[in-house]
Amino acid sequence: MQIPTGEDIRSARENKGLTQSELAERAGVSQPLIARIEGEDVDPTIDTLYSVVSVLNSSTSELEEEEVKISMPSVLKDARKRTGYTQGELAEVADVSQPLISRIERQDVNPKASTLRELFSHLDPLPESDGEEASKQSTTESDLIEKIEWEFENVEGSSSQSAAEEQGTSTSENKRCSECGSDLSPYPDPSYCPDCGADL
Repeated sequence: MQIPTGEDIRSARENKGLTQSELAERAGVSQPLIARIEGEDVDPTIDTLYSVVSVLNSSTSELEEEEVKISMPSVLKDARKRTGYTQGELAEVADVSQPLISRIERQDVNPKASTLRELFSHLDPLPESDGEEASKQSTTESDLIEKIEWEFENVEGSSSQSAAEEQGTSTSENKRCSECGSDLSPYPDPSYCPDCGADL
């Protein structure tokens, strides 16, 4: 899972033509907090970062910050188990304490974005679902995980997209709305334009 950096947030905000104040108002946070996140002077909690990212993605996601806070531990635990790491092994490679990983997985702490960024950098992405995995995880939980991952990984200007663009490749097709010309490439197979509402 790609967790966006402060620079990713700034780039996406500028691409959207938003001021820090406008982004803050839409995300339900203060403008100084947006400035500090972009300047990487503050390490936001994952639920706060999710609120900012969902605004930048022009998402109509019904997920609340609390749902993200509750779901992130199971996302981490599932990813850790898929890679075969114990908490201690992941702690060693990510240079964090094992008790911190344990506390995140038990929902005893709302993790900071930088901590999750470091942990997920050592874990494989979610594999394609097969029958056995689908039976272990409820449809609702897997849908929630997919929504969270989609929001974080599709921030315009994120470092993974920037790297691909610098190499002359694109992370997705350049799709545009025929009505208003909005870039639809951040949206996986949209059925309508999120900006003007036109059917695609």
